Amino acid sequence: MNDSMKVVLEAIARRGVPENINLWPEISARIERKSLMQIIRTKPLLIVLVVILILLLLTGAVYAIGNMMGYIPGIGLVNQSAPIRVLAEPVSVTREGVTITVKEAVLSADKTVLLVHVEGVPRDAYSTDESIGCMGNANLVLADGTVLGGGIIGAGGWTHFDNRLEYGAIPANVNVAVLAFNCIGFTKPGALPEKWIFPLRFAPAPPDMTIAPVIELSTPAVTNIPTMGVTSTPVLSNTMTRNGITFTLEKFVEVEDGYQLYGSLDLSKVTLPAQGNFNTMTMIRMMDANGNRIPFEAAQSEPQDNTVYDPNKVSWIYRTNQKAFAGPLVLNLDSVEMEITPQTRFELDLGSNPQIGQTWEINRDLTFEGHTVRLLSAQLVKSDNPQWASLLMFTYEDKEGGIFIDLMDDIPQKPLIQLAGGGGGGGGPSTGIRLTSMAYGEIPSGLRRFTISTTVPYRISGPWQVIWNPPSTAAPIPTSAPEACLTLEKWEQIKDQHGALPAGLGGKILFNIDAMPPDINVFIANLDGSNQRGLVSDYYPSLSPDGTKVLFSTDTGLNVFDINSGQSTAIKGVISRGMNIWSPDGSRILLDGLYVVNTDGTGLQKIETNSVRVNPIGWLPDNQTIVFGAQVGDIYNLDEHVFKTYNLQTGETKSLFPITIKTPIGAISPDGQWIAYNARLFGANLDGAVFISRLDGSERKLVAMLDDTLAFHPVWSPNGQWLIVSVVTPYKPTSPVLINPFTCESVRLNNINGEVEGWSK
Repeated sequence: MNDSMKVVLEAIARRGVPENINLWPEISARIERKSLMQIIRTKPLLIVLVVILILLLLTGAVYAIGNMMGYIPGIGLVNQSAPIRVLAEPVSVTREGVTITVKEAVLSADKTVLLVHVEGVPRDAYSTDESIGCMGNANLVLADGTVLGGGIIGAGGWTHFDNRLEYGAIPANVNVAVLAFNCIGFTKPGALPEKWIFPLRFAPAPPDMTIAPVIELSTPAVTNIPTMGVTSTPVLSNTMTRNGITFTLEKFVEVEDGYQLYGSLDLSKVTLPAQGNFNTMTMIRMMDANGNRIPFEAAQSEPQDNTVYDPNKVSWIYRTNQKAFAGPLVLNLDSVEMEITPQTRFELDLGSNPQIGQTWEINRDLTFEGHTVRLLSAQLVKSDNPQWASLLMFTYEDKEGGIFIDLMDDIPQKPLIQLAGGGGGGGGPSTGIRLTSMAYGEIPSGLRRFTISTTVPYRISGPWQVIWNPPSTAAPIPTSAPEACLTLEKWEQIKDQHGALPAGLGGKILFNIDAMPPDINVFIANLDGSNQRGLVSDYYPSLSPDGTKVLFSTDTGLNVFDINSGQSTAIKGVISRGMNIWSPDGSRILLDGLYVVNTDGTGLQKIETNSVRVNPIGWLPDNQTIVFGAQVGDIYNLDEHVFKTYNLQTGETKSLFPITIKTPIGAISPDGQWIAYNARLFGANLDGAVFISRLDGSERKLVAMLDDTLAFHPVWSPNGQWLIVSVVTPYKPTSPVLINPFTCESVRLNNINGEVEGWSK
């Protein structure tokens, strides 16, 4: 870079950007070298490689950690072999109502981290079609012309958001730079101001800056534990190998409210029966010396560090919410989930002159590493796409659920064939009938040979155990928290059982399944799973109190489906793209966005609140009082909400109790005395803990908490004594579980696979 540019950069870093100086042309010239995303736009096939690389980096990162490591909250691990520098002062720019602020910067020997806040982006600035929009590539430009890339400004769809931008190290003698980017990520071209420039000035970190030491754990020689016939308790260390996987605790750091533990899984010695990749590991459990379980969860928001990619290693970061323990502690990992893609071959003779509409009966079982689907038939149909002459549509039965097969003709006929892929379906949630197809440029004939593949789960069982001796403390050791009615251990016991329903319990339930439109996805059945009937294919179904009607949303409006007649009626002038809840007497509907309307579409009323985001929860038995969740404070408190009531006659609003969750989900008991709801609980999967309490928040009880397995959407029984909670497990349909929240009796609902939306007599 020429001297004049260097002088300008230093000047603006000291004073801000003078209005009469346009730096963009020269900065732009420096960063206009083809970026990765620009190459992608000209070579779309690279998108696949980029997506794969991103996924690998997210799931398989291993960090090269040197000496002199420290930890800074919000920044992560930093190398302190050179003096730490920070942003001298925040830099903020406002243009056309959009404000972008570089709030913090930390410069260490190994990286540069910027924290950038964006607010004021209107919703309509984002693309509504399938285009990605602007990528928001952000570059740091140094005075000598060096361009550091890698950051992206944007988090599509939000009006405000925080960005953590990470770059390579800036030389110790460089104390000014310019952050420059063309646009805010994922917005439509021209929708917002472009060509943003932020002059940055760096200074030595203040003496009182908190940098926590990182304690590295020395790794002894790995001891191989046999998988079978273990007759004695192994001597534990911070590393353990079993079934080709090495589980290691590498280091820890003390943070404000607990400890953060860093470790890895080494998968280099794993032998798989088919091509595969790492999917996830079961949640690590931590036990103290007394056998008590210690709350422990993945550090979801912890920033990852620069990585040297290793496909055979997976890093993990977990945290505690306490510092006092009865040590030593043992970390248990029960299993590691892989995904494998087994294949099989299949032949089908179409004959010399097959015709559109012709069907071939097959009725053959295909087994993929213990997972079986039955290939039922194939039919030759005309393609709706003019590019293709025909589709060979295969019908198969998937009784296990979650198995989708793909077919490829081994010897394609010209013009080239296209893989249409697995999916689709029909026939209902219990039959598991699915479709997969091949598209041909001409009508195929003769003996066709197919390669059939699917992706199935493959579990590698442990357990793996490592030991950790936390620093001693004089603080009192917390007592164990009350256990949930439905725990992961209890779920493992009942998930495959087919026990009888509790005496006297019955009624109808409305549930939906994960079907692809236009296939029916909303079903009604008796509580025991009998008399299943498909109803509609749409969104947010809601069962009327008397069990005769179903509300559902479409892109054009809100509709009522009469179960007895099978007819749908549109509620004129009403559009709802969220939860819809009947009043107890069935005369009115509480809509998403907090509207109330009569069932004939008249009397639409908007409930005004002072909250920026609200979610409908239900009605009290008086048919006049609604319950809703309201976001607390400003738009930045995404996780903080409070339950409230609103009386439609008096207009009175009352606050009930606070709740920590991104989107409040709950249900009011028929007698109006209890509320069941999802909420965040340390150690649970995101918002996957289910509670009940009185409406004032008293007598709170933990109903379901399944560690890394999600339990959500509680639904009350008509008598108010039972709940149905939906449990989500990988590769399996959603499973409903009956729970008595007062006695903790739990029963897996037989023959029902799907998320339960309503329960009537």
